[in-house]
Amino acid sequence: MTAAAARHGSSIDRRDLVLAGLVALGLLALCVAVQRGRVPSYDGKIAYATARAIADGRLHILPADDDFKANLPYSHYGIGMPLVILPLYLIQRALGMAPDLVVTLASPLLLAAAGAVTYLIGRELAWSRRGSLCAALASVALTQGLQVSQELFSEPGIALCTALLILGVLRWRSGAAGGPWLTGAGLGGALLFRSDSAALVGVGLLLLPAFVPWRRLLAERRKWVGLILPVLLAVAWTAWYAELRDGSPIPKVYGGTFTTPLLTGLFGLLLSHGKSLFVYNPFLILAIPGAVLLWRRDRAATALVVVLAAVRPLFYARWSAWFGGVTWGPRFLMPTAVPLSLLAVYAVSPFWRLPWVRLPLRAVAAAVVAGLVAASVAVSLLSVWVPYGAAWTSAVTPPAASKLAGAARQQVLDRQMHAYLYSFHGSSIGYNLRRVTRHDNRFFPLTHFVGAAEPIGVLALVVAVLAPLVAWGLAARDDRAPPDELAGLGDPLPRERVGTG
Repeated sequence: MTAAAARHGSSIDRRDLVLAGLVALGLLALCVAVQRGRVPSYDGKIAYATARAIADGRLHILPADDDFKANLPYSHYGIGMPLVILPLYLIQRALGMAPDLVVTLASPLLLAAAGAVTYLIGRELAWSRRGSLCAALASVALTQGLQVSQELFSEPGIALCTALLILGVLRWRSGAAGGPWLTGAGLGGALLFRSDSAALVGVGLLLLPAFVPWRRLLAERRKWVGLILPVLLAVAWTAWYAELRDGSPIPKVYGGTFTTPLLTGLFGLLLSHGKSLFVYNPFLILAIPGAVLLWRRDRAATALVVVLAAVRPLFYARWSAWFGGVTWGPRFLMPTAVPLSLLAVYAVSPFWRLPWVRLPLRAVAAAVVAGLVAASVAVSLLSVWVPYGAAWTSAVTPPAASKLAGAARQQVLDRQMHAYLYSFHGSSIGYNLRRVTRHDNRFFPLTHFVGAAEPIGVLALVVAVLAPLVAWGLAARDDRAPPDELAGLGDPLPRERVGTG
């Protein structure tokens, strides 16, 4: 352990566990408030069908469960999401509830847990409690995480596992208990949600020597059990299931091919007006300066979160459906919300420590941050106010008055799809904005507020506000915060490079 790591140790105590619980409660309540209570996506329906199959004592799904007959008899998707859905389905079946109000809590529960772990990551980095709260809440409330909470996609599970891996590596560095087990659980769990996590999350392990020197790793061989055991169990299941399904222990790629030119995919995922990560998550733009600032304090931690965020667009840029299919924003980049929110919140802190003589600069910084937060809130509201599928349907359907056929009809559809992917007006955001400003309520999907507000919806909104406020108040007395902290994160770590041997 380096001198710096030993000096800081773990910054998590019992109060932090209480605050993490309040974060989870607030985020869960927020997701419940925007709950749809049904599963519209094909991927979600397959995950749901697999959970029902397990409840009935089998692994294969039935032909009636698969509209496109692409997952028969065994699902090509990871087992992680069906395992999360399973207990919720059993509860829902026992209670006889309809629509799927209990089953659709799967993603909210995963996102709430991811937010709680994000808070603990901030504390492990010796950030102030309020700074850590901001990062945790932003990771869902100010990103496309809020919209994906309405679905049964695997991405919320990947986001949680990514957060667990980051927390585990940081705790391993500080010598705190459970570091290797958290790291192993993060990687093993991610493998169960999606087999490609072997590369997309496993790449974080390559940076482990930057946190824990080789000499210490070799001297603490017993701790490797916590890392290896969860991964071995996940690999064993994945290989067995792939052999059952595909006749090979190596899972087959499903749903597309890596045929998109790299630069085309990267432009779409990062710069296009219709599907860019930063268009659908404006607040995360601050992650760019945040990475530069955090690099000066903790190079190992910066490298870890940047690599875990950067590897996803590089991987999916060449995917034939790089945009994620019928989804809100770049679906496959949603798990980057955790590492990028950490960097984005860190970027805000230096401006609040500027001397008052630099008030104009502080005012400009505050205006920029407020604008990005407001934009993210607006996009998040639009994402749940109108179902994302409505924009896709509009893009793939020719105008009602059009009588074109053949090549002429295809040209119209190509123009509409190009606008959907590359223009703001044709994007899901633009489409939903037009529906809202025209007071078009045909698509309003929120189960607890359709017609009249239900008590559970109102209660969820109240808890979504009160839980973070209580947490903010409890975080006011921050014994570990630096003495020169004014508001936010303070100066988390010394300027020396931490955890490099």
